[in-house]
Amino acid sequence: MSEQPSAATVVALDPATTAGVGAPLEFAEYEAENGSTNGQIAGPDRTFTTVASEASGRRAVWLDGAGSFVEFRLSAPANALTVRYAVPDGPAGKPVHAKLGVYADGDRVAELAVTSRYCCYYGRYPFTNDAADGNGHHFFDHARILLAKVLPAGTVVRLMGSPGNPALRCAIDLVDFERVPRPLRRPARSLSIVDFGGDPHGELDSREAFAKAIGAASSSRRPLWVPPGHFLLNGHVRVDRVEIAGAGPWYSILQGDGVGLYGHDAPNPSRAVYIHDLAIIGEVNERDDHKPLAGIGGALGGGSRIRDLFIQHVKVGLWLDGPFDGLVVRHIRVLDTTADGLNLHRGISNVIVEDSFFRNNGDDGIASWAEKLANHHIIIRHNTVVAPILANGVAIYGGHDIAVSNNLIADTLTEGGGLHLGNRFGAVPLSGRISLQGNMVVRGGSFDPRWHIGVGAVWLYALDAPIKAQIEVQRTTLLDSSQEAVLLMGKRIDGLVVNGLRVDRAGGRLIELRADGTATLSGVDATGVMDPAVLMCGAFLLEWNGSNSRFGRSSAHGC
Repeated sequence: MSEQPSAATVVALDPATTAGVGAPLEFAEYEAENGSTNGQIAGPDRTFTTVASEASGRRAVWLDGAGSFVEFRLSAPANALTVRYAVPDGPAGKPVHAKLGVYADGDRVAELAVTSRYCCYYGRYPFTNDAADGNGHHFFDHARILLAKVLPAGTVVRLMGSPGNPALRCAIDLVDFERVPRPLRRPARSLSIVDFGGDPHGELDSREAFAKAIGAASSSRRPLWVPPGHFLLNGHVRVDRVEIAGAGPWYSILQGDGVGLYGHDAPNPSRAVYIHDLAIIGEVNERDDHKPLAGIGGALGGGSRIRDLFIQHVKVGLWLDGPFDGLVVRHIRVLDTTADGLNLHRGISNVIVEDSFFRNNGDDGIASWAEKLANHHIIIRHNTVVAPILANGVAIYGGHDIAVSNNLIADTLTEGGGLHLGNRFGAVPLSGRISLQGNMVVRGGSFDPRWHIGVGAVWLYALDAPIKAQIEVQRTTLLDSSQEAVLLMGKRIDGLVVNGLRVDRAGGRLIELRADGTATLSGVDATGVMDPAVLMCGAFLLEWNGSNSRFGRSSAHGC
């Protein structure tokens, strides 16, 4: 195992570092370890199964006992906060429920419910809720609250145990503060879900009301309005040729056991679906790959659009099954899933995923999986993926003509890298033009416990078949990589062209080649990598062109 980067190399995800990459954010992120605290700072640590390893920046603050606090001075007005926290399970893995006090300049303004119900998985994949299986991980969860008033810039906001449980033991990773605008107005000509029996108080199951209202809105070509409120949906609802409009993700909330909005199954996908300004909050606290528990699911093509959603506590934020054509996903926030944040699965084409934020997902943050049928003409741009608990930030499993650009990926944990291309999982092999351009990976890659090798922040894996495609890696930045910066492995890999690669510190080599093949590289600027910078384990030809600086191009052979 390569030596881990030292504590001094921690890179902050601040605007100066990440300018031009990632999603535009309406919130400001405050790392707990940078706040004022009398708690204990955990980390930095990248060892899988530790709390610090799963934290953003690999550090968090433990609040432990009465009077333990962390606090932040607001740089801008805010009336809402989202806290990423970890509460340990109780004896024998029983869930613990508690409350954090929220104080503004010394006055208690709110209590924030926290729980270990959605945290703390055990064993090996696909994981369990049984503490006896050991290997505890997936510690963090999020809780959010909309305050009764706007706190001005300069306010000191403190988190500590509430009077009801002052001795709470809780790790705080970060807090997102934002100023939430007033609820959106009801669209003209819209039908209201309340008029069909929907209960905004969340006491009655509104699933049947939604089904009726969606049918009426679709047939009349009128929007369906979801006013402020909590609507209980114990199961998913089918959508087709309809607009569903909420008052905003902080106001119009769909919640329940199995809640979700699903398109019809292929080969007759839903079309012209427009879902926006809602929250979808489930109750999934286990990983069962046989259950349809996505927030958005099915097949949604024909010009469908999804935007401005908050999705939490589902198995997958969006699991879309093709074949279908034509979808835009824009400006969504997906937190605390037990599997992927978003997965485009099988024969999906002409899709854009952009300006979206993913954190604490149980598997790949964003994945395009061309199982049996090729995904193609997929654009994944200006998204942020932070702390996926398993696998990769952005993963492309097969397909052709796919562009991944200007994304920010940080803090991958185990069995994956930051940017991943693979002929794996029965995918149609990669072909055509695959473009990775302008992306940044911070603290990417991981040590794989099965193979006992490092996985690169950029990782190509020709497992099922050789990779032979026009793969362009351009203007890519890899900061503080946990292991190798770039890893190529498996069967033969040809067609890789690297033009503009900046590597600033890595726990391993610049490039590790565990495959045969060819690649052309230019504009590589690397510091803080192992010497020699290249490790070859097969018959691989690297062609160095143009200007490459600050590292030796000699190679070591044998693994």
